Amino acid sequence: MARPDLPQIADARMLADWLTGPRSRALRRAGIGLANSVLEVGCGHCVVTEELLRRARGLVVCLDRQAEPMRAAPEQALAVCGDAHGLPFTDAVFDLVFFQNVLLWVDDIERVIGEACRTLRAGGALVALEPDYGGMMEHPDLGLRELWLGALQRTGADPLAGRKLAGACERAGLQVWLELAHLPQKANHRVVRLLDDLPLQPDERGRAYNAAAALREREDSWQQFVHVPYFLLVATKSDAD
Repeated sequence: MARPDLPQIADARMLADWLTGPRSRALRRAGIGLANSVLEVGCGHCVVTEELLRRARGLVVCLDRQAEPMRAAPEQALAVCGDAHGLPFTDAVFDLVFFQNVLLWVDDIERVIGEACRTLRAGGALVALEPDYGGMMEHPDLGLRELWLGALQRTGADPLAGRKLAGACERAGLQVWLELAHLPQKANHRVVRLLDDLPLQPDERGRAYNAAAALREREDSWQQFVHVPYFLLVATKSDAD
């Protein structure tokens, strides 16, 4: 059965490619080059794991709630099956904990961030890149924002999770750096494929199909603008903790 939180691997790679610049900036700010141990939470198809391995100084652990997608994990990484709400690790073992397109899917964002904080060493950093569909922009309007908001809410996801990250990390005692990463893209019909595994009604499927057709007609031009803002966060655990 398809997981709504896990795009097809080609689409997961597409998302990872779109976020390359902001992700690189956040990881650099978090000092990944000095990290002896990194945890990637919600790794899915492990499309970012290779980058973490390349940039970190030591061990990279990739964690997902199901083992199947982690078959793609690089041999150098340690793949662990587990739940972000109760990480299967002792306290203060990681220099960096990484999330990308994960926190909007969790049941309790405060608990997940608390678990990440628990497993961070003093001076370690939580890095997160998360979308906020409430700020989605379209011109001309294709109705995609309403489709995404409704479908995500039906799965139990929080389409507004991005704007809640900084406050949740601050309440966990972390020192927060936050940036709104705008990634405007020319028209690309592939963006609509990300709706494929979400619970759409038949009429909504039709609207998604029409939106994809409109994007295809204006492919690789600015005649159709579709943009989802991303929150880029680095939250550091105090050396005094």
